[in-house]
Amino acid sequence: MILPSYALNMMEKQEEDLPRLPHADQPRLFVMPERQFSRRMFLSTLLGSGAAIMAGTHTAHAEDSLSTSADSGSALIIGGATSSECGRWASLLAPALEEELHLSPPLQLTPTTGWDGITGANLFDTQQQTTPGPVGLMVPGTAILSAMLGGPRIHFDYRRWAPVFLVAQPSVAVGRVSLHQSFRARLTGQLTRVAVSKLTGPELTTVLALDMLGLRPQPVAGHATPEAAMATLQAGQTDVIQLPLDASYPSRIASLQAAGFTPLFINNARPDMQIHQPNLPPDLLTVLQQEHKYSQPAFLLPAWGAIAAACSLRAGLVLPALTQPDSIAQWRHAAEICANHPAIQQAALAENQTILAGTAGIPFYETLMPEPHVLMALRRWFAQSLPRWRDATPPALLSTPPTQ
Repeated sequence: MILPSYALNMMEKQEEDLPRLPHADQPRLFVMPERQFSRRMFLSTLLGSGAAIMAGTHTAHAEDSLSTSADSGSALIIGGATSSECGRWASLLAPALEEELHLSPPLQLTPTTGWDGITGANLFDTQQQTTPGPVGLMVPGTAILSAMLGGPRIHFDYRRWAPVFLVAQPSVAVGRVSLHQSFRARLTGQLTRVAVSKLTGPELTTVLALDMLGLRPQPVAGHATPEAAMATLQAGQTDVIQLPLDASYPSRIASLQAAGFTPLFINNARPDMQIHQPNLPPDLLTVLQQEHKYSQPAFLLPAWGAIAAACSLRAGLVLPALTQPDSIAQWRHAAEICANHPAIQQAALAENQTILAGTAGIPFYETLMPEPHVLMALRRWFAQSLPRWRDATPPALLSTPPTQ
């Protein structure tokens, strides 16, 4: 073993500093310390060099195994039924990913019960402890919204997942209210009734937006579909509804405008989401700047951005927390290629949805992970508002789920 130059120099320096060996008639002082130091220096240097070589060899073997091994398991859990939005995108995306990644065996689509995706997300994190675990999860944004609000059913940590393929679609608030209210109008305490599926549904984006505008929203639960919400608006039972910006939006908004209702603002949390619709209202950030130039909410605005992104997430393919980095890179590269397939592009364009594949979905997914003080502000606002909402909501409508 060849010693490093710094070890040899140090040994020579120590030998010069220590006393010379005494004569035969003198006691042999400092002899053992000198031998111990030299021997320890030699052994420590030898062991250090050997450990470095072994560590390098182990790292090389680990890199070789990462590049050649595949993730265990082939189950792709769907956060919902096969007929849900996540089920539809999983059926479209799975064959393309199998072809690009050369997966063997192929992906096994595993639908779950529940419309909000919480059951599938809990199952996804729970089965990571088994062998083999699921390879991925197709989750809707409603499950992430429930996690932000601290729901009691949440037993997963979406912050540890790795996003691969995201499908987003913003929404539009429609009604017959004035976004600009005078000080006298605010003192009257008039409520703005908002049609929602349930108090923790995706319409919470519009509810928080109206609260930031000072319109005192009052959710009216039990209206699961856009048609049901439109019926309550036309019947005068609600003042504002939320419509998805899908393929049916032009016909729906045309019928509402004929009845005197107007689109108020767009719930678009990220400017990189492309919207292919003419004659759209401004986004909420523009409306807030116009109506509240000097009184912007401190932490509720980024909180609204987080829940707006969650509610606009129609389906998202994510990988487990402990997935190897090279596997994540392979999946994201394959997702970028699959996003350019004609069938997948046509499916997104038909519903005015935006595909964020590969690394393009990382900024959007980071929006779903606000800072702790922002998350606490959101939960404080929700906890303070929930008792007032429940007092005005019939008990039978507090947990009415929307239909598939």
